[in-house]
Amino acid sequence: MLLMAALGTCVADTGKSTQAQALMDFLTSINGQKTLSGTMANVNWNINEAQWVHQHTGKWPAMNCFDFIHHPFSTPNGWIDYENTSVVEQWHNEGGIVSIMWHWNVPANNKNDVSFYYGTAQNQTTFDVKKINDPTSAEYATMMADIKQIANYLKLLKDKNIPVLWRPLHEAGGMWFWWGRDADAYNELWRVMYNYFQEQGLDNLIWVWTSAAAWNMPYSDGFRWYPGDEYVDIVSIDIYNNWDANNIYNTCYQMLRTQSPQKMAALTECGNVANISTQWNCGAKWLFFMPWYDYARTNNIYSSEFKSTDHQNANATWWKNAFNCDYVLTRDDVKVMMATGISNVGRDESKQKRTAIYSIGGQRTDKFRRGINIVGGKKVVKH
Repeated sequence: MLLMAALGTCVADTGKSTQAQALMDFLTSINGQKTLSGTMANVNWNINEAQWVHQHTGKWPAMNCFDFIHHPFSTPNGWIDYENTSVVEQWHNEGGIVSIMWHWNVPANNKNDVSFYYGTAQNQTTFDVKKINDPTSAEYATMMADIKQIANYLKLLKDKNIPVLWRPLHEAGGMWFWWGRDADAYNELWRVMYNYFQEQGLDNLIWVWTSAAAWNMPYSDGFRWYPGDEYVDIVSIDIYNNWDANNIYNTCYQMLRTQSPQKMAALTECGNVANISTQWNCGAKWLFFMPWYDYARTNNIYSSEFKSTDHQNANATWWKNAFNCDYVLTRDDVKVMMATGISNVGRDESKQKRTAIYSIGGQRTDKFRRGINIVGGKKVVKH
C-alpha cells in the first residue's frame, strides 16, 4: 500500500486510477535518469527470481513480472489459482512495482492440449488471429472468453488499489506466437482487449507494448504491429542476441525512440546481454530492464541449484554490476522515493530539500540515525 501513498491524487482526468497515474508520474520523473531493475517470475505466479537476486546481492529488484500463462488451468477446476493474489499483494505492500504479462494459450491442433505457438506440430496451434474480425467464429468466442477471464483476475488487483504494468501480446511481429501472424488482426485484437478492459473499469493498468525480439526481422517493420499511441503507454523490446552494448543502443533503443518518440522505452526481456552499466554508458537508458528466468536455477528456492551464482541469462556478477550503479533502482529505493516524493534532486530545488534527512520508511528526521538514512534522494548508511 505504501508504494503510491506519497504522490497524491492526479490533477487531470487521464483515464487512469490515482495509483496508476501516480506510478506513471513516477516513471516519467525517472525516465532517462534512473532505471528500474526487474525480475521475471519462474513461469507464472511467484517471486522466485527476485528471491534468487536477493540471495546473491542482498538487494531486491524494484519490479517483479508475473504471467497468466496457465489461465486455462486456473480454478475452479484447475491446479493453479490466479484468484489468490497474495504473492502479488505482498510484493506491492513491500514497495515493489507489479508487472504482468500473458503467454496466451489457445486450443492446440490436436484439440486436447493448449499452446501459444503457431505451426503444424502436434503441440502447436494454427489458431487464426484474423478471426477477431469474425464475431461468429469459434476463435472469436475463445478470444473474448479468455479476455473476460483475465479481466476478472486484474479486477482483483484493481480492487486492492494495485497498479499493474500490463504487457499482453508481446514480441509483436515475431510471428512465433499465434497473435503475431497478421499485423492488422493483431492491432484489432489489442484494441478489442484495451476497449473491453476500459469498459470494465480497469483503469489500474499501464499498457506496455513489446516489439519483435531482436533476431527475427527489421525493427522498423515491427511497428506494423503497433496499435497506436492512444492504446500504449510504454514501448519495449526483448533482446536475446549476444550483442555488444553499442549494437543494442543503435539497433534496439534508437529504433524505439525513433519510431515512438513520445513513449518511454524499456528492455522487457533479455538474455545474456551486456552489463546494464555498459548499455547505459552507450546511451541505452532503459526505463526498466528484466532478465528472463532460469527455470533450473530458481524453480525450487530450497534446492542446491538456487544457491549457485550461475544463471543462464544474468548471473550474480551481472546483477552486482547493475546494483553498483547509482541509477539502477532497487525495491528499497523505489519505496523511499515514492514515500518521500524525492526522485531526482535538481538545481532548482531548495537547499533544505536537498539536505533533508529521511528514514528508510520515508519519515522526516532531525538527525542521522543508525542504519539507512535518505539525504537528497540517496541512501546514506550510519554505522
